[in-house]
Amino acid sequence: QHCLDGDEAAIEALVHTYQHLVYRLAYSILDDVAEADEAAQDTFVLALGALRSYRGDATFKTWLYAIAVNVCRGRLRKRQAKERLQHVMQAVFQITRPDIDHLETTVVSHEATEAVRQAVRALDEKHQLPIILRYDHELPIAEIAQILQVSERTVHTRLRAAHDQLRCALAGRVDHR
Repeated sequence: QHCLDGDEAAIEALVHTYQHLVYRLAYSILDDVAEADEAAQDTFVLALGALRSYRGDATFKTWLYAIAVNVCRGRLRKRQAKERLQHVMQAVFQITRPDIDHLETTVVSHEATEAVRQAVRALDEKHQLPIILRYDHELPIAEIAQILQVSERTVHTRLRAAHDQLRCALAGRVDHR
């Protein structure tokens, strides 16, 4: 209520309480420090603007996470559109540039943690988000269902499918010494 009344100290306390969690979620989804920071800021701006619509059906954290996930989804869509445009422009102008990331990815991919991270990033959004929310943020299935606005059964199904996809993707990378 203090936030709704415009109490700056209450708003600051609210942001301070949830800032790390929202940033961590955004970073888990976007995998970019600057973009995660901007997404976290956007999340709080949107949440504070929509605070009157919070009905208490879910915990405040779950409601805030749902906003953050939607902000990140929008950023991912913009990123994908930008990447498609860059590929088209490169093809049109026959632009070539050295793939600096390839060398780094090759070196880092030998580490098991990096291999898992890459496999998760390769999942489509509907399978990636439940994995991130469940394992990076340790959320219960019920909260994940609320955040993603799907049934708990759907969350279980998506997690099972994601596990199968990850198992297949990582099977060739396991070091059999």
